[in-house]
Amino acid sequence: MQSLISELRAMLLQFERSPLKDLYFRRGDCAVFLARPGGGANPLLAAEAVEAAVSPALPPVALRAPHLGLFQPACAVGETVAAGAVLGTIDVLGRCTEVRAEVAGRIAGVLAAANDLVEYGDALIELETAA
Repeated sequence: MQSLISELRAMLLQFERSPLKDLYFRRGDCAVFLARPGGGANPLLAAEAVEAAVSPALPPVALRAPHLGLFQPACAVGETVAAGAVLGTIDVLGRCTEVRAEVAGRIAGVLAAANDLVEYGDALIELETAA
């Protein structure tokens, strides 16, 4: 239990110092969600509604980086998104490009972490879509 508490303290400190809007931490049977004002939807409360809203019938669609830069996700696994929703940004030399959902669906995976350097064509987010 002490290692879990130590990990949570370290994550809280990093969250406090970061520009992230929300943080979802899951380890074993423990899950924690933190959000700043304007942050993402709580996946712990919305998990059942998300499963009912979108039934994945197709393989996940990978959203890819349009260019090189530092990636900043703006979504969480399990979140339901509309077509055109901003799922993250890529910053290169102070200029940000929004990464938007091409179709409506549910976030199946965030493949790049905050402030990861991504290259053109790298898979950033997996999106499950309904048939």
